[in-house]
Amino acid sequence: MLELRKITKKFGEKIALDGVDLEIGRKGVVGLLGPNGAGKTTLMRVITGFYQPDEGELYWQGEVADSREVTYKANFGYLPENNPLYGQMKTGEYLKFIWEIRGIRDIGEGIKKVVEECGLATVISQKIETLSRGFKQRVGLAGAILGNPKLLVLDEPTTGLDPNQIIEIRGLIRKIAKNKAVILSTHILTEAREICDRIVIMGGGKIALDEETKKIKSLEKKFVSLTN
Repeated sequence: MLELRKITKKFGEKIALDGVDLEIGRKGVVGLLGPNGAGKTTLMRVITGFYQPDEGELYWQGEVADSREVTYKANFGYLPENNPLYGQMKTGEYLKFIWEIRGIRDIGEGIKKVVEECGLATVISQKIETLSRGFKQRVGLAGAILGNPKLLVLDEPTTGLDPNQIIEIRGLIRKIAKNKAVILSTHILTEAREICDRIVIMGGGKIALDEETKKIKSLEKKFVSLTN
């Protein structure tokens, strides 16, 4: 569905992505692992059109894509690590706001559906600033999947959550991945093993490993050897 070919991204003299090749299918969870500065967030921002690559090409459904185009960006739902929400808004107001600014027309993929899918019915009239961190993540996920994007991109979606909240969000991600592709970055090896169908380990702006999770016998050893 999505293919990256020889993607390079620089910030001044720093090479954040160095000739990255990557293919993403229509379903399942792809986990991006790597130390800080490995290029995970930059890769996600290139995929979603937030950054433009300096070299290389993106292909969507087999066609060369211009990631600056709204029609390209409409294929993605993106939840950044800092989960930018408007605390003074109620949950329902926020989702309506996201709905309107994204220009979504298909009411069949509306607010009611994502509220049910993300378990937000009990907080729909509650101000976001009063929600637990776990519920805030659910609101962020609901906003990201409004309009039924084909690919969901999540940057460290369980950071800062307590153990119960982590379990809930992981379960929600697996549920979502039954019907669409999900890319998520994580530093947590156990998380990658539990919810990712495929693992991509990055280091120094390059892909060091791209393999199905079930085929990796010792993820810890692979991670240490490939990122050091």
